[in-house]
Amino acid sequence: MLEMLKGADTDGSGSIDYTEFIAATLDAQTYMRNDYLKTAFDMFDADKSGKIDKNELIQLLQGEDVQNHISADLLIKYIEEVDENGDGEIDFEEF
Repeated sequence: MLEMLKGADTDGSGSIDYTEFIAATLDAQTYMRNDYLKTAFDMFDADKSGKIDKNELIQLLQGEDVQNHISADLLIKYIEEVDENGDGEIDFEEF
């Protein structure tokens, strides 16, 4: 805990001012958000290749609750929309 407080004291004054507190809070929120995104990404990346391919997406989203609402063709269209580098897969940055 002491190390965390020292890390937030970016100007070395021995105290944490409002700006340092806000910056530390925002950094923690960003880290937590990225952590949650990585966990979600890993759920889709079944083969742990670091990329989500159309088969992994279809496998996860074509369960009984979803398949009546989203077709495999529509899922492939969604992949194409976010696949910035055109490799047919979604990496973490594209996710």
